[in-house]
Amino acid sequence: MSKLERTAFEFSRAREYFELKELSTLTGQEPETLAAVVLKEVVDNALDGCEMAGVAPYITVEVDGDVAAVDGEIRMSVTDNGGGIPPEVVAKVLDYNIRVSDKSAYRSPTRGAQGNALKAVVGIPHALGGREPIVIEGRGVHHEIRPWIDPAGAVRIEHEESPSSLMEGTRVSVALPVGKQFFDPLHWVRSFALFNPHATLIYHGECEGEKVSDSYKSTGDRFKKYHPSEPTSPHWYTPGNLATLIFAYVGDAKNGGRDVPLGEFLRQFKGLTSTKKAKAVASAFAHIKYLSNLEEHQQDIPFLLKSMQDATKAPRHEAIGLVGPEHFENVFRRLYEVEEFNYTKVKSYLPSGLPYTFEAALAVTSSPGHLYCGINFSPAFGDPLEGTLLAGP
Repeated sequence: MSKLERTAFEFSRAREYFELKELSTLTGQEPETLAAVVLKEVVDNALDGCEMAGVAPYITVEVDGDVAAVDGEIRMSVTDNGGGIPPEVVAKVLDYNIRVSDKSAYRSPTRGAQGNALKAVVGIPHALGGREPIVIEGRGVHHEIRPWIDPAGAVRIEHEESPSSLMEGTRVSVALPVGKQFFDPLHWVRSFALFNPHATLIYHGECEGEKVSDSYKSTGDRFKKYHPSEPTSPHWYTPGNLATLIFAYVGDAKNGGRDVPLGEFLRQFKGLTSTKKAKAVASAFAHIKYLSNLEEHQQDIPFLLKSMQDATKAPRHEAIGLVGPEHFENVFRRLYEVEEFNYTKVKSYLPSGLPYTFEAALAVTSSPGHLYCGINFSPAFGDPLEGTLLAGP
């Protein structure tokens, strides 16, 4: 009798980005709100791209089709004026064996930092039943992306590049089936405008069955917040967080990147950017020349962090920033007939010594309004602190 020699096949976990159940777990949202997840993630990325480029965000959201239709598709595109997504980053996004993020290893008060946002954006249309390509344009390159799943369950991605006329900024275009989706793109645009005084947001699409063009202009340069291009503070880290960042650099060096010298690493942090201060901290760790040396001296990481914190000042509330009452009131009056407006803020410190700020704005309106929740200047799907216990004295 012949014997079957079984082959041990490898099955990619990439399917979790292309199936509704797994996407709900990844995003924390029900399948009925995944169209909103796409819009939120793309606009978050657009704002970050503009802030990294050092320009006031100018973001246009266009929706072609009836978002309230029982079936059919809409095409949604988001265009920003940032630095433009590099082709090599798009290629990494489409590699589902890795997560790509320039924020996940760092600690700072930024928008989402899990490193899977664009991966989910590519997968969600397919999971909802869409088969149109996802289009990403940036730096003169037009990327047309068609994902599909073969009969063995493996994710296949067809990726074609061609010239694009978009030389500045990034445009992401997605076709989405809207049946059974709770999707109000105008509400999301208004939410982003409410929490981002420095941004101009433009909307072209439908609202309650009618074509709508709406715009929310930046209030100017007075608004200050932490930008992802700024150095992070050592006080935002724990020993575990710092170890994660260090070993991310070490892993990058093993994959062909540079082995970063300790002094250069220290100068990346707020309060240590001067060579003199960085040298003073590094002098206590003469046996650590490069970050890779910490593989054999991991026990030194907590002491390294303590030295970094002792040499720098803890962040103040100004480092986080405020939306402020004027902007809240201006947007509310733009949207509603406001009869009364109230605002309050609470500024205090966590037991760790780090600052936090809560802002609350309430408008009494002549017609029903909406609840807007956000954290770190990004709209949320609900109260982000619901059920959260804050430690205190």
